Amino acid sequence: MADSSIVKPPLSQGVAYGIVLGFGIVFALTMNLITWISRRFLDESADANMQLTARNSVKTGLVAAAVVSSWCYAATTLNSVRLTYVYGFAGLWWFVAGATVQILLYAIMAIELKRRAPRANTILEALRIRFGTRTHIVFFVYGVAIQILITATLLLGGSAALNVTTGASTVAMNYLIPLGVVVYTYLGGHKSTFLSDYIHPWNSGQTVRSLANRCCQNNRIRGQGRVISDHAIGRGSDLGVVILVSGFGSVFVDTSCGQKAIAGAPTAVVNRYFFGAFAWFSIPLGLCATMSYVAIALSETEYWPVSGGVTSYQINNALILPLAAEAVMGKGGAAAVILMVFMAVTSSFSAEIIAHASIVTFDIYQPYINPTADDKRLRLISHASLSFFAIFSASFATALNASGISMGWILEFICVVLGAAVISITLAVNSAHVSSMYMYTAAPIGTVCGLVAWLATTKGMYGEVNVTTTFENWPMFAGSMRPFAAKFDCEHLFLTQAVQPRPGDKTFSPGDESDLGGDWDDVARGKDRILLSWYRRIIMSFLDGG
Repeated sequence: MADSSIVKPPLSQGVAYGIVLGFGIVFALTMNLITWISRRFLDESADANMQLTARNSVKTGLVAAAVVSSWCYAATTLNSVRLTYVYGFAGLWWFVAGATVQILLYAIMAIELKRRAPRANTILEALRIRFGTRTHIVFFVYGVAIQILITATLLLGGSAALNVTTGASTVAMNYLIPLGVVVYTYLGGHKSTFLSDYIHPWNSGQTVRSLANRCCQNNRIRGQGRVISDHAIGRGSDLGVVILVSGFGSVFVDTSCGQKAIAGAPTAVVNRYFFGAFAWFSIPLGLCATMSYVAIALSETEYWPVSGGVTSYQINNALILPLAAEAVMGKGGAAAVILMVFMAVTSSFSAEIIAHASIVTFDIYQPYINPTADDKRLRLISHASLSFFAIFSASFATALNASGISMGWILEFICVVLGAAVISITLAVNSAHVSSMYMYTAAPIGTVCGLVAWLATTKGMYGEVNVTTTFENWPMFAGSMRPFAAKFDCEHLFLTQAVQPRPGDKTFSPGDESDLGGDWDDVARGKDRILLSWYRRIIMSFLDGG
Protein backbone atom coordinates (compact mmCIF):
# COMPACT_ATOMS: atom_id res chain seq x y z
CA MET A 1 0.00 0.00 0.00
CA ALA A 2 3.01 2.23 0.02
CA ASP A 3 2.49 3.04 -3.61
CA SER A 4 -0.58 5.02 -2.81
CA SER A 5 1.54 7.76 -1.23
CA ILE A 6 2.95 8.87 -4.61
CA VAL A 7 -0.50 9.60 -6.02
CA LYS A 8 -1.18 13.32 -5.90
CA PRO A 9 -4.95 13.72 -5.47
CA PRO A 10 -6.43 16.04 -8.10
CA LEU A 11 -9.35 16.93 -5.84
CA SER A 12 -9.55 18.08 -2.25
CA GLN A 13 -10.86 15.91 0.57
CA GLY A 14 -13.83 18.24 0.82
CA VAL A 15 -15.10 16.88 -2.51
CA ALA A 16 -15.15 13.34 -1.11
CA TYR A 17 -16.92 14.34 2.09
CA GLY A 18 -19.30 16.57 0.14
CA ILE A 19 -20.32 13.71 -2.16
CA VAL A 20 -20.47 11.03 0.52
CA LEU A 21 -22.21 13.09 3.20
CA GLY A 22 -23.91 15.94 1.37
CA PHE A 23 -25.02 14.21 -1.81
CA GLY A 24 -25.60 10.93 0.02
CA ILE A 25 -27.94 12.44 2.61
CA VAL A 26 -29.80 14.57 0.06
CA PHE A 27 -30.23 11.52 -2.13
CA ALA A 28 -31.48 9.51 0.84
CA LEU A 29 -33.99 12.21 1.82
CA THR A 30 -35.23 12.41 -1.78
CA MET A 31 -35.80 8.66 -1.95
CA ASN A 32 -37.65 8.75 1.36
CA LEU A 33 -39.80 11.67 0.19
CA ILE A 34 -40.87 9.69 -2.88
CA THR A 35 -41.62 6.70 -0.66
CA TRP A 36 -43.69 8.87 1.70
CA ILE A 37 -45.68 10.31 -1.22
CA SER A 38 -46.40 6.79 -2.48
CA ARG A 39 -47.67 5.73 0.93
CA ARG A 40 -49.61 8.93 1.59
CA PHE A 41 -51.35 9.41 -1.75
CA LEU A 42 -51.10 6.01 -3.51
CA ASP A 43 -52.09 3.95 -0.47
CA GLU A 44 -48.95 1.81 -0.46
CA SER A 45 -48.56 -0.47 2.53
CA ALA A 46 -45.78 0.04 5.07
CA ASP A 47 -45.75 -3.46 6.57
CA ALA A 48 -42.76 -5.82 6.71
CA ASN A 49 -43.75 -7.59 3.52
CA MET A 50 -43.76 -4.32 1.60
CA GLN A 51 -40.51 -3.25 3.25
CA LEU A 52 -38.62 -6.39 2.25
CA THR A 53 -40.32 -7.74 -0.89
CA ALA A 54 -42.26 -4.73 -2.29
CA ARG A 55 -45.30 -7.08 -2.43
CA ASN A 56 -44.34 -8.40 -5.88
CA SER A 57 -45.52 -5.12 -7.41
CA VAL A 58 -42.44 -3.67 -9.14
CA LYS A 59 -42.90 -3.25 -12.89
CA THR A 60 -40.60 -3.91 -15.83
CA GLY A 61 -38.79 -0.55 -16.06
CA LEU A 62 -37.78 -0.35 -12.41
CA VAL A 63 -36.79 -4.01 -12.28
CA ALA A 64 -34.66 -3.79 -15.45
CA ALA A 65 -32.94 -0.71 -14.02
CA ALA A 66 -32.36 -2.62 -10.78
CA VAL A 67 -30.70 -5.47 -12.70
CA VAL A 68 -28.37 -3.00 -14.42
CA SER A 69 -27.62 -1.13 -11.21
CA SER A 70 -26.94 -4.24 -9.12
CA TRP A 71 -24.46 -5.56 -11.65
CA CYS A 72 -22.85 -2.12 -11.99
CA TYR A 73 -20.98 -2.33 -8.73
CA ALA A 74 -17.21 -1.86 -8.38
CA ALA A 75 -16.52 -4.84 -10.66
CA THR A 76 -18.13 -3.11 -13.63
CA THR A 77 -16.91 0.43 -13.10
CA LEU A 78 -13.42 -0.31 -11.81
CA ASN A 79 -12.39 -3.94 -12.25
CA SER A 80 -13.43 -4.19 -15.91
CA VAL A 81 -10.94 -1.48 -16.88
CA ARG A 82 -8.25 -3.17 -14.78
CA LEU A 83 -8.74 -6.51 -16.53
CA THR A 84 -8.65 -4.91 -19.97
CA TYR A 85 -5.46 -3.04 -19.11
CA VAL A 86 -3.74 -6.21 -17.88
CA TYR A 87 -5.06 -8.73 -20.45
CA GLY A 88 -5.86 -6.59 -23.47
CA PHE A 89 -8.78 -7.53 -25.70
CA ALA A 90 -9.10 -10.94 -24.01
CA GLY A 91 -9.84 -9.23 -20.69
CA LEU A 92 -12.38 -6.94 -22.34
CA TRP A 93 -14.29 -9.73 -24.06
CA TRP A 94 -14.23 -12.22 -21.20
CA PHE A 95 -15.49 -9.69 -18.70
CA VAL A 96 -18.15 -8.00 -20.83
CA ALA A 97 -19.56 -11.13 -22.51
CA GLY A 98 -18.80 -13.49 -19.63
CA ALA A 99 -20.58 -11.33 -17.08
CA THR A 100 -23.63 -10.80 -19.31
CA VAL A 101 -24.33 -14.53 -19.60
CA GLN A 102 -25.12 -14.90 -15.90
CA ILE A 103 -27.84 -12.23 -16.02
CA LEU A 104 -29.47 -13.83 -19.05
CA LEU A 105 -29.38 -17.31 -17.54
CA TYR A 106 -30.67 -16.08 -14.19
CA ALA A 107 -33.86 -15.07 -15.99
CA ILE A 108 -34.73 -18.76 -16.23
CA MET A 109 -34.14 -19.06 -12.49
CA ALA A 110 -36.42 -16.07 -11.89
CA ILE A 111 -39.19 -17.49 -14.08
CA GLU A 112 -39.10 -20.88 -12.38
CA LEU A 113 -38.98 -19.30 -8.92
CA LYS A 114 -42.05 -17.16 -9.64
CA ARG A 115 -43.96 -20.18 -10.95
CA ARG A 116 -42.96 -22.82 -8.42
CA ALA A 117 -42.94 -20.62 -5.30
CA PRO A 118 -45.11 -17.57 -6.07
CA ARG A 119 -45.70 -16.76 -2.38
CA ALA A 120 -42.10 -17.11 -1.19
CA ASN A 121 -40.58 -14.08 0.54
CA THR A 122 -37.00 -15.20 -0.21
CA ILE A 123 -35.41 -17.86 -2.38
CA LEU A 124 -34.06 -19.50 0.78
CA GLU A 125 -37.59 -19.84 2.10
CA ALA A 126 -38.48 -21.85 -1.01
CA LEU A 127 -35.47 -24.12 -0.39
CA ARG A 128 -36.50 -24.64 3.24
CA ILE A 129 -40.02 -25.67 2.30
CA ARG A 130 -38.81 -28.08 -0.36
CA PHE A 131 -35.66 -29.60 1.15
CA GLY A 132 -35.87 -29.03 4.89
CA THR A 133 -33.86 -27.33 7.63
CA ARG A 134 -30.37 -28.67 6.90
CA THR A 135 -30.42 -27.51 3.29
CA HIS A 136 -31.88 -24.20 4.41
CA ILE A 137 -29.08 -23.56 6.93
CA VAL A 138 -26.34 -24.53 4.45
CA PHE A 139 -27.56 -22.09 1.82
CA PHE A 140 -28.24 -19.41 4.42
CA VAL A 141 -24.52 -19.56 5.23
CA TYR A 142 -23.66 -19.32 1.54
CA GLY A 143 -26.05 -16.39 1.13
CA VAL A 144 -24.55 -14.45 4.03
CA ALA A 145 -21.02 -15.25 2.83
CA ILE A 146 -21.63 -13.82 -0.65
CA GLN A 147 -23.25 -10.73 0.88
CA ILE A 148 -20.20 -10.15 3.09
CA LEU A 149 -17.77 -10.56 0.19
CA ILE A 150 -19.78 -8.42 -2.24
CA THR A 151 -20.17 -5.56 0.25
CA ALA A 152 -16.44 -5.81 0.98
CA THR A 153 -15.62 -5.35 -2.72
CA LEU A 154 -18.02 -2.42 -2.91
CA LEU A 155 -16.45 -0.57 0.01
CA LEU A 156 -12.86 -1.50 -0.88
CA GLY A 157 -13.27 -0.25 -4.45
CA GLY A 158 -15.23 2.85 -3.50
CA SER A 159 -12.94 3.93 -0.66
CA ALA A 160 -9.79 3.31 -2.75
CA ALA A 161 -11.18 5.39 -5.64
CA LEU A 162 -12.08 8.26 -3.29
CA ASN A 163 -8.68 8.01 -1.63
CA VAL A 164 -6.67 8.20 -4.86
CA THR A 165 -8.72 11.09 -6.28
CA THR A 166 -9.24 13.18 -3.13
CA GLY A 167 -6.84 11.86 -0.48
CA ALA A 168 -9.74 11.09 1.87
CA SER A 169 -9.16 8.43 4.52
CA THR A 170 -10.19 4.95 3.38
CA VAL A 171 -11.32 4.09 6.91
CA ALA A 172 -13.59 7.13 7.05
CA MET A 173 -15.02 6.34 3.60
CA ASN A 174 -15.71 2.73 4.59
CA TYR A 175 -17.99 3.94 7.37
CA LEU A 176 -19.47 7.04 5.74
CA ILE A 177 -20.45 5.56 2.36
CA PRO A 178 -23.08 3.24 3.91
CA LEU A 179 -24.59 6.08 6.00
CA GLY A 180 -26.99 7.50 3.43
CA VAL A 181 -27.78 4.01 2.15
CA VAL A 182 -28.87 2.84 5.58
CA VAL A 183 -31.06 5.94 6.02
CA TYR A 184 -33.17 5.51 2.89
CA THR A 185 -33.21 1.69 3.05
CA TYR A 186 -34.19 1.78 6.73
CA LEU A 187 -37.16 4.07 6.06
CA GLY A 188 -38.12 3.21 2.49
CA GLY A 189 -37.41 -0.51 2.32
CA HIS A 190 -37.00 -2.47 -0.90
CA LYS A 191 -39.06 -0.04 -2.98
CA SER A 192 -36.63 2.79 -2.24
CA THR A 193 -33.72 0.66 -3.48
CA PHE A 194 -35.50 0.26 -6.81
CA LEU A 195 -35.97 4.02 -7.05
CA SER A 196 -32.26 4.63 -6.45
CA ASP A 197 -31.44 1.88 -8.94
CA TYR A 198 -33.40 3.77 -11.57
CA ILE A 199 -31.28 6.92 -11.18
CA HIS A 200 -27.89 5.23 -11.02
CA PRO A 201 -27.80 3.65 -14.55
CA TRP A 202 -28.74 7.00 -16.07
CA ASN A 203 -25.77 8.66 -14.37
CA SER A 204 -23.43 5.82 -15.43
CA GLY A 205 -24.56 6.06 -19.04
CA GLN A 206 -23.99 9.81 -19.16
CA THR A 207 -20.52 9.45 -17.63
CA VAL A 208 -19.50 6.68 -20.04
CA ARG A 209 -20.68 8.73 -23.00
CA SER A 210 -18.78 11.83 -21.86
CA LEU A 211 -15.57 9.88 -21.28
CA ALA A 212 -15.82 8.14 -24.66
CA ASN A 213 -16.38 11.43 -26.50
CA ARG A 214 -13.42 13.10 -24.82
CA CYS A 215 -11.17 10.13 -25.55
CA CYS A 216 -12.08 10.21 -29.24
CA GLN A 217 -11.37 13.94 -29.42
CA ASN A 218 -8.14 13.89 -27.40
CA ASN A 219 -5.04 14.62 -29.44
CA ARG A 220 -2.75 13.07 -26.82
CA ILE A 221 -3.99 9.57 -27.64
CA ARG A 222 -3.67 9.92 -31.42
CA GLY A 223 -0.55 8.38 -32.84
CA GLN A 224 -0.37 5.82 -30.05
CA GLY A 225 -1.85 2.98 -32.14
CA ARG A 226 1.36 0.96 -32.08
CA VAL A 227 1.54 1.13 -28.31
CA ILE A 228 -2.07 -0.02 -27.96
CA SER A 229 -1.82 -2.87 -30.45
CA ASP A 230 1.49 -4.06 -28.99
CA HIS A 231 0.15 -4.23 -25.44
CA ALA A 232 0.36 -7.75 -24.03
CA ILE A 233 -2.89 -9.68 -24.18
CA GLY A 234 -1.86 -11.99 -21.36
CA ARG A 235 -3.35 -15.31 -20.30
CA GLY A 236 -6.96 -14.99 -21.40
CA SER A 237 -8.30 -18.56 -21.23
CA ASP A 238 -7.78 -19.18 -17.51
CA LEU A 239 -8.99 -15.64 -16.80
CA GLY A 240 -12.19 -16.40 -18.69
CA VAL A 241 -12.95 -19.42 -16.52
CA VAL A 242 -12.33 -17.44 -13.32
CA ILE A 243 -14.62 -14.60 -14.50
CA LEU A 244 -17.40 -16.98 -15.53
CA VAL A 245 -17.35 -18.98 -12.29
CA SER A 246 -17.00 -15.88 -10.12
CA GLY A 247 -19.88 -14.24 -11.98
CA PHE A 248 -22.14 -17.26 -11.56
CA GLY A 249 -21.34 -17.30 -7.85
CA SER A 250 -22.03 -13.59 -7.52
CA VAL A 251 -25.42 -13.85 -9.28
CA PHE A 252 -26.87 -17.29 -8.57
CA VAL A 253 -25.78 -17.56 -4.93
CA ASP A 254 -26.47 -13.92 -4.04
CA THR A 255 -29.90 -13.70 -2.44
CA SER A 256 -30.29 -10.08 -3.56
CA CYS A 257 -30.82 -11.35 -7.13
CA GLY A 258 -33.54 -13.67 -5.84
CA GLN A 259 -35.13 -10.73 -4.03
CA LYS A 260 -35.43 -8.83 -7.30
CA ALA A 261 -37.16 -11.80 -8.89
CA ILE A 262 -39.57 -11.99 -5.95
CA ALA A 263 -40.19 -8.23 -5.80
CA GLY A 264 -41.00 -7.95 -9.49
CA ALA A 265 -44.48 -8.47 -10.87
CA PRO A 266 -44.87 -11.86 -12.61
CA THR A 267 -45.30 -10.22 -16.01
CA ALA A 268 -42.05 -8.26 -15.56
CA VAL A 269 -39.71 -11.19 -14.92
CA VAL A 270 -38.84 -12.10 -18.52
CA ASN A 271 -38.50 -8.62 -19.99
CA ARG A 272 -36.56 -7.13 -17.09
CA TYR A 273 -33.62 -9.52 -17.30
CA PHE A 274 -33.55 -9.36 -21.08
CA PHE A 275 -33.51 -5.56 -21.17
CA GLY A 276 -31.30 -5.26 -18.10
CA ALA A 277 -28.61 -7.64 -19.39
CA PHE A 278 -28.13 -5.90 -22.71
CA ALA A 279 -28.37 -2.43 -21.18
CA TRP A 280 -25.63 -3.43 -18.72
CA PHE A 281 -23.52 -4.83 -21.58
CA SER A 282 -22.90 -1.35 -22.99
CA ILE A 283 -21.56 0.17 -19.76
CA PRO A 284 -18.43 -1.98 -19.17
CA LEU A 285 -17.91 -2.23 -22.94
CA GLY A 286 -17.73 1.55 -23.20
CA LEU A 287 -15.44 1.87 -20.20
CA CYS A 288 -13.13 -0.99 -21.20
CA ALA A 289 -12.83 0.04 -24.83
CA THR A 290 -11.82 3.60 -23.97
CA MET A 291 -10.31 4.12 -20.54
CA SER A 292 -8.06 1.04 -20.46
CA TYR A 293 -6.47 2.05 -23.74
CA VAL A 294 -6.10 5.61 -22.52
CA ALA A 295 -4.01 4.17 -19.67
CA ILE A 296 -2.00 2.03 -22.11
CA ALA A 297 -1.29 5.01 -24.35
CA LEU A 298 -0.59 7.68 -21.73
CA SER A 299 0.81 5.81 -18.71
CA GLU A 300 4.42 6.35 -19.84
CA THR A 301 3.94 9.96 -20.86
CA GLU A 302 3.94 13.23 -18.98
CA TYR A 303 0.14 13.36 -19.18
CA TRP A 304 -0.34 10.49 -16.72
CA PRO A 305 -1.30 11.89 -13.28
CA VAL A 306 1.14 9.63 -11.40
CA SER A 307 4.88 9.66 -11.92
CA GLY A 308 6.33 6.27 -12.80
CA GLY A 309 3.36 4.99 -14.78
CA VAL A 310 0.87 2.41 -13.58
CA THR A 311 1.87 0.70 -10.33
CA SER A 312 0.85 -2.65 -8.86
CA TYR A 313 -1.14 -0.88 -6.15
CA GLN A 314 -3.21 0.93 -8.77
CA ILE A 315 -3.78 -2.30 -10.72
CA ASN A 316 -4.75 -4.44 -7.73
CA ASN A 317 -7.16 -1.81 -6.40
CA ALA A 318 -8.58 -1.08 -9.87
CA LEU A 319 -7.63 2.60 -9.83
CA ILE A 320 -6.83 2.82 -13.54
CA LEU A 321 -10.26 4.25 -14.38
CA PRO A 322 -10.13 7.41 -12.19
CA LEU A 323 -6.51 8.06 -13.18
CA ALA A 324 -7.27 7.65 -16.90
CA ALA A 325 -10.30 9.93 -16.57
CA GLU A 326 -8.10 12.56 -14.95
CA ALA A 327 -5.56 12.19 -17.75
CA VAL A 328 -8.08 13.08 -20.47
CA MET A 329 -10.55 15.36 -18.63
CA GLY A 330 -8.60 16.77 -15.72
CA LYS A 331 -10.32 17.34 -12.39
CA GLY A 332 -13.74 17.14 -14.01
CA GLY A 333 -13.04 13.60 -15.20
CA ALA A 334 -11.93 12.51 -11.74
CA ALA A 335 -15.04 14.07 -10.16
CA ALA A 336 -17.34 12.38 -12.70
CA VAL A 337 -15.77 8.98 -12.05
CA ILE A 338 -15.97 9.17 -8.26
CA LEU A 339 -19.61 10.28 -8.50
CA MET A 340 -20.33 7.29 -10.74
CA VAL A 341 -18.43 4.96 -8.42
CA PHE A 342 -20.21 6.38 -5.37
CA MET A 343 -23.64 5.84 -6.90
CA ALA A 344 -22.65 2.35 -8.04
CA VAL A 345 -21.46 1.41 -4.57
CA THR A 346 -24.47 2.85 -2.75
CA SER A 347 -27.00 1.30 -5.14
CA SER A 348 -25.51 -2.19 -4.92
CA PHE A 349 -24.91 -1.84 -1.18
CA SER A 350 -28.59 -1.07 -0.59
CA ALA A 351 -29.61 -4.21 -2.50
CA GLU A 352 -27.27 -6.34 -0.41
CA ILE A 353 -28.33 -5.02 2.99
CA ILE A 354 -32.05 -5.27 2.20
CA ALA A 355 -31.49 -8.85 1.02
CA HIS A 356 -29.63 -9.59 4.24
CA ALA A 357 -32.45 -8.11 6.32
CA SER A 358 -34.94 -10.23 4.35
CA ILE A 359 -33.21 -13.55 4.94
CA VAL A 360 -32.58 -12.81 8.62
CA THR A 361 -36.23 -11.88 9.12
CA PHE A 362 -37.99 -14.50 6.97
CA ASP A 363 -35.42 -17.33 7.10
CA ILE A 364 -34.09 -17.24 10.66
CA TYR A 365 -36.25 -15.20 13.01
CA GLN A 366 -39.74 -16.05 11.78
CA PRO A 367 -39.37 -19.84 11.15
CA TYR A 368 -36.97 -20.74 13.99
CA ILE A 369 -37.23 -18.11 16.74
CA ASN A 370 -40.68 -16.54 16.74
CA PRO A 371 -43.15 -18.10 14.25
CA THR A 372 -46.01 -16.01 15.64
CA ALA A 373 -44.24 -12.65 15.36
CA ASP A 374 -46.46 -9.76 14.34
CA ASP A 375 -45.64 -7.20 11.68
CA LYS A 376 -44.19 -4.69 14.16
CA ARG A 377 -41.74 -7.29 15.49
CA LEU A 378 -40.70 -8.34 11.96
CA ARG A 379 -39.97 -4.76 10.99
CA LEU A 380 -37.91 -4.29 14.16
CA ILE A 381 -35.81 -7.36 13.37
CA SER A 382 -35.31 -6.28 9.77
CA HIS A 383 -34.18 -2.79 10.81
CA ALA A 384 -31.80 -4.17 13.45
CA SER A 385 -30.23 -6.70 11.08
CA LEU A 386 -29.91 -4.09 8.34
CA SER A 387 -28.08 -1.65 10.62
CA PHE A 388 -25.83 -4.32 12.14
CA PHE A 389 -24.83 -5.68 8.75
CA ALA A 390 -23.90 -2.20 7.49
CA ILE A 391 -21.60 -1.64 10.49
CA PHE A 392 -20.11 -5.12 10.16
CA SER A 393 -19.46 -4.64 6.41
CA ALA A 394 -17.63 -1.36 7.01
CA SER A 395 -15.49 -2.95 9.74
CA PHE A 396 -14.74 -6.00 7.60
CA ALA A 397 -13.70 -3.86 4.63
CA THR A 398 -11.43 -1.81 6.90
CA ALA A 399 -9.77 -4.98 8.20
CA LEU A 400 -9.24 -6.29 4.65
CA ASN A 401 -7.74 -2.99 3.57
CA ALA A 402 -5.33 -3.03 6.52
CA SER A 403 -4.25 -6.59 5.66
CA GLY A 404 -3.41 -5.67 2.07
CA ILE A 405 -6.26 -7.62 0.43
CA SER A 406 -7.58 -5.75 -2.58
CA MET A 407 -10.92 -5.62 -4.35
CA GLY A 408 -9.62 -7.72 -7.25
CA TRP A 409 -8.49 -10.48 -4.86
CA ILE A 410 -11.93 -10.71 -3.26
CA LEU A 411 -13.74 -10.77 -6.61
CA GLU A 412 -11.72 -13.76 -7.80
CA PHE A 413 -11.81 -15.49 -4.40
CA ILE A 414 -15.60 -15.64 -4.71
CA CYS A 415 -15.29 -18.28 -7.44
CA VAL A 416 -13.18 -20.51 -5.16
CA VAL A 417 -15.30 -20.44 -2.01
CA LEU A 418 -18.83 -19.98 -3.42
CA GLY A 419 -18.76 -21.36 -6.96
CA ALA A 420 -19.66 -24.82 -5.64
CA ALA A 421 -23.15 -23.67 -4.68
CA VAL A 422 -24.12 -22.57 -8.19
CA ILE A 423 -25.11 -26.01 -9.53
CA SER A 424 -26.99 -26.98 -6.38
CA ILE A 425 -29.13 -23.86 -6.22
CA THR A 426 -29.81 -24.03 -9.97
CA LEU A 427 -31.01 -27.63 -9.74
CA ALA A 428 -33.05 -26.84 -6.64
CA VAL A 429 -35.19 -24.35 -8.54
CA ASN A 430 -35.24 -25.93 -12.00
CA SER A 431 -35.18 -29.70 -11.46
CA ALA A 432 -37.46 -32.19 -9.75
CA HIS A 433 -34.68 -34.82 -9.68
CA VAL A 434 -32.64 -33.48 -6.76
CA SER A 435 -32.63 -34.95 -3.27
CA SER A 436 -32.27 -33.21 0.06
CA MET A 437 -29.06 -35.11 0.85
CA TYR A 438 -27.43 -33.88 -2.35
CA MET A 439 -28.44 -30.32 -1.58
CA TYR A 440 -26.86 -30.11 1.88
CA THR A 441 -23.73 -32.17 1.11
CA ALA A 442 -22.64 -31.36 -2.46
CA ALA A 443 -21.99 -27.63 -2.05
CA PRO A 444 -19.88 -27.87 1.15
CA ILE A 445 -17.85 -30.76 -0.33
CA GLY A 446 -17.26 -28.72 -3.48
CA THR A 447 -16.15 -25.69 -1.44
CA VAL A 448 -13.65 -27.77 0.54
CA CYS A 449 -12.28 -29.29 -2.69
CA GLY A 450 -11.94 -25.82 -4.21
CA LEU A 451 -10.05 -24.40 -1.23
CA VAL A 452 -7.69 -27.40 -1.14
CA ALA A 453 -6.99 -27.15 -4.88
CA TRP A 454 -6.46 -23.38 -4.63
CA LEU A 455 -3.98 -23.53 -1.75
CA ALA A 456 -2.20 -26.69 -3.00
CA THR A 457 -1.69 -25.18 -6.47
CA THR A 458 -0.36 -21.99 -4.91
CA LYS A 459 2.10 -23.88 -2.72
CA GLY A 460 3.21 -26.20 -5.54
CA MET A 461 3.76 -23.47 -8.14
CA TYR A 462 5.12 -20.62 -6.03
CA GLY A 463 6.50 -22.30 -2.92
CA GLU A 464 4.62 -20.10 -0.46
CA VAL A 465 1.07 -19.08 0.31
CA ASN A 466 0.37 -15.38 0.72
CA VAL A 467 -1.91 -12.69 -0.67
CA THR A 468 0.23 -12.19 -3.78
CA THR A 469 0.71 -15.85 -4.77
CA THR A 470 -2.89 -16.86 -4.11
CA PHE A 471 -4.00 -14.03 -6.45
CA GLU A 472 -2.19 -15.57 -9.43
CA ASN A 473 -4.33 -16.91 -12.27
CA TRP A 474 -3.50 -20.64 -12.10
CA PRO A 475 -4.30 -21.07 -8.39
CA MET A 476 -7.57 -19.21 -8.89
CA PHE A 477 -8.28 -21.32 -11.99
CA ALA A 478 -7.66 -24.56 -10.11
CA GLY A 479 -9.76 -23.43 -7.15
CA SER A 480 -12.68 -22.42 -9.37
CA MET A 481 -12.75 -25.59 -11.49
CA ARG A 482 -12.29 -28.25 -8.80
CA PRO A 483 -15.69 -27.68 -7.13
CA PHE A 484 -17.44 -28.10 -10.47
CA ALA A 485 -15.54 -31.31 -11.20
CA ALA A 486 -16.55 -32.68 -7.79
CA LYS A 487 -20.21 -31.77 -8.24
CA PHE A 488 -20.52 -33.11 -11.80
CA ASP A 489 -20.10 -36.70 -10.60
CA CYS A 490 -23.47 -37.80 -11.94
CA GLU A 491 -23.13 -41.34 -10.60
CA HIS A 492 -23.05 -40.09 -7.03
CA LEU A 493 -25.84 -37.60 -7.78
CA PHE A 494 -28.25 -40.31 -8.90
CA LEU A 495 -27.03 -42.71 -6.19
CA THR A 496 -27.94 -40.12 -3.61
CA GLN A 497 -31.42 -39.84 -5.09
CA ALA A 498 -31.92 -43.60 -5.08
CA VAL A 499 -30.74 -44.05 -1.49
CA GLN A 500 -32.49 -41.03 -0.01
CA PRO A 501 -35.68 -39.94 -1.81
CA ARG A 502 -37.76 -37.19 -0.26
CA PRO A 503 -40.91 -38.26 1.59
CA GLY A 504 -43.78 -38.43 -0.87
CA ASP A 505 -41.60 -38.28 -3.99
CA LYS A 506 -42.63 -40.29 -7.01
CA THR A 507 -40.31 -42.99 -8.32
CA PHE A 508 -38.65 -42.06 -11.59
CA SER A 509 -35.58 -42.82 -13.69
CA PRO A 510 -32.88 -40.19 -14.33
CA GLY A 511 -34.21 -39.44 -17.79
CA ASP A 512 -37.88 -39.31 -16.85
CA GLU A 513 -39.35 -35.82 -16.95
CA SER A 514 -43.01 -36.72 -16.92
CA ASP A 515 -43.60 -35.13 -13.52
CA LEU A 516 -41.95 -31.80 -14.34
CA GLY A 517 -44.43 -28.95 -14.21
CA GLY A 518 -47.11 -31.02 -12.54
CA ASP A 519 -47.68 -28.31 -9.97
CA TRP A 520 -48.08 -25.50 -12.50
CA ASP A 521 -51.44 -23.98 -13.23
CA ASP A 522 -53.00 -23.51 -16.65
CA VAL A 523 -51.32 -20.14 -17.16
CA ALA A 524 -47.90 -21.59 -16.35
CA ARG A 525 -48.45 -24.47 -18.77
CA GLY A 526 -49.55 -22.05 -21.43
CA LYS A 527 -48.28 -18.50 -21.73
CA ASP A 528 -45.35 -18.71 -19.32
CA ARG A 529 -44.02 -21.90 -20.88
CA ILE A 530 -44.06 -20.24 -24.31
CA LEU A 531 -42.16 -17.26 -22.88
CA LEU A 532 -39.62 -19.55 -21.25
CA SER A 533 -39.03 -21.45 -24.50
CA TRP A 534 -38.66 -18.16 -26.37
CA TYR A 535 -36.21 -16.83 -23.80
CA ARG A 536 -34.07 -19.98 -23.91
CA ARG A 537 -33.79 -19.68 -27.69
CA ILE A 538 -32.62 -16.07 -27.35
CA ILE A 539 -29.96 -17.04 -24.80
CA MET A 540 -28.65 -19.89 -26.91
CA SER A 541 -28.48 -17.71 -30.02
CA PHE A 542 -26.58 -15.07 -28.03
CA LEU A 543 -24.09 -17.65 -26.76
CA ASP A 544 -23.65 -19.22 -30.20
CA GLY A 545 -23.07 -15.81 -31.72
CA GLY A 546 -20.45 -15.01 -29.05
